[in-house]
Amino acid sequence: MTIDVINNIRDLFQLDIIGDQYYDWGEQHWLQLDPDNPEIQPIVSVATVYPGEEQLPHVHSGYIEIIIGLEGLTTHWCNDREIKLSKGKLGYISEGGKHRHINTSDKPASFISIVYSTIPKTLKELSTGADIELMEMAKVINLDAIAEKFSQTVNMTVTLIDVAGNFLTEKKNLPDLCLLCIMEKCGNCVLHCASPQWPYSEKKVFRCKFGVSAIQSPVVVNDRILGYLGCGYGRISIVIPQTELTALDKRKAQAAYLNLNFMTRNQLITVAETLSLVSASLVQLMDNSLKEKELSSYRVSLSQEREMQARLHNSLSQAKLKFLESQVNPHFLFNTLNTIAQQAEMDGAATLASLTYSLSNLLRLSLGKAESLVTLEEELSYIKDYLFIQKTRFPGKFAVDIGMDPDTLQLKLPFMTVMVLIENSILHGFRDIRQQGRLHVSSYKQGKSGVIEVRDNGCGIPEPIAAAVRELPHADYDPPSLKGIGIRNIFLRLKHYYGDLFSLTLTRLEEGGTLARITLPL
Repeated sequence: MTIDVINNIRDLFQLDIIGDQYYDWGEQHWLQLDPDNPEIQPIVSVATVYPGEEQLPHVHSGYIEIIIGLEGLTTHWCNDREIKLSKGKLGYISEGGKHRHINTSDKPASFISIVYSTIPKTLKELSTGADIELMEMAKVINLDAIAEKFSQTVNMTVTLIDVAGNFLTEKKNLPDLCLLCIMEKCGNCVLHCASPQWPYSEKKVFRCKFGVSAIQSPVVVNDRILGYLGCGYGRISIVIPQTELTALDKRKAQAAYLNLNFMTRNQLITVAETLSLVSASLVQLMDNSLKEKELSSYRVSLSQEREMQARLHNSLSQAKLKFLESQVNPHFLFNTLNTIAQQAEMDGAATLASLTYSLSNLLRLSLGKAESLVTLEEELSYIKDYLFIQKTRFPGKFAVDIGMDPDTLQLKLPFMTVMVLIENSILHGFRDIRQQGRLHVSSYKQGKSGVIEVRDNGCGIPEPIAAAVRELPHADYDPPSLKGIGIRNIFLRLKHYYGDLFSLTLTRLEEGGTLARITLPL
């Protein structure tokens, strides 16, 4: 049952299966919706419940589930609420609900499960304290504007730096003495030697060796210092510190010191209390901003999940319609063609009879195996019918030589793959040539691979088309130049069955003509 289930899932959704799990009651296969983007995609799987089996009650802790009937009938319960899930029907299992389901029929039943968490992702930046940096937060919230507003309120210079010493506020707002000290690299305050291990890791009124006083408060998240918020940068003494100023240009330093704002201790103490509130508010603002960012990401993810659910539901509806359309009985068509062939034989029209039988065989094969793998040997049987029709249609236009290595006849490939390559040679390669077309179809072993080639002596594939074929492995590449020749369809079907284990090339030959080559694992 498992192989059939997997093949049905791949045929219906054209998606890769990235995981599976098997239970007493059935099996479940998870689908890859977006490989580039695996993080934002919802968790989507197809569950198959075996006949007469039941999944025991289980609680949905921290997630909700949307279920969509695919085949058969399953009965679900969410607490005491009963859900009859048939093809195309939707159900909802709430977070915290007790869920169980059963298949009482004598056939397997399947449904799509779309799950997403109701728990917002952990704010790693706050929980670990190692991933959040003030420099990064400055890109999310305008810390400079906040500091500037506070500076205007208290009428003092305000600074904000991270532990690496990067200024997150404008340096130009500092007094001239601080700028001179920074330029000469001779200071001893946090503006010069900020680090997580700086001695003053608590809020403190600090007076530097040049007599500049400021309150410097660490910004702490989860016991880790992220940076420092400073305020003041004035003088509380009228005496010029002559000894220390000699480390600077004394004349400029003395003038800069006298230009410092004079502050009283009461002012500093009052501002210090306010600064504590501002520092705590910054931490709360960062926390809220991260939560809002996380919530926005969660909303986007939820919106994408809902959009994906809508697309999935629409695809299911289309698949359901196609399934119903495919139920039209083709026997009337086959019987009609066979009647025409029999009448042609009775009337002595042998060629017409053979053509009709060949067409009937092709139609019967195409309707029965359009979405399946066939052996190369099976492919050859209907290629011969196809070539008979085309040689009758274009008498004398081309000759065919078929040479297959018997060891390659069990190669598996999508139905009509080789026929499309042959058709391109006949309809496009031989269209504008004067000599008789020659078509050589062959296969051979090459190491652990089998190679199938279709070679012609026609006009040769245009180089832009050959280049477009080489670009096909690139995701979502759909060049207009490949419209109408079926090559992209061949590539996608081979990709579906073989992943990256195959190659498809079209080459323009120097002597004229085209070589199409497919390499598949044996």
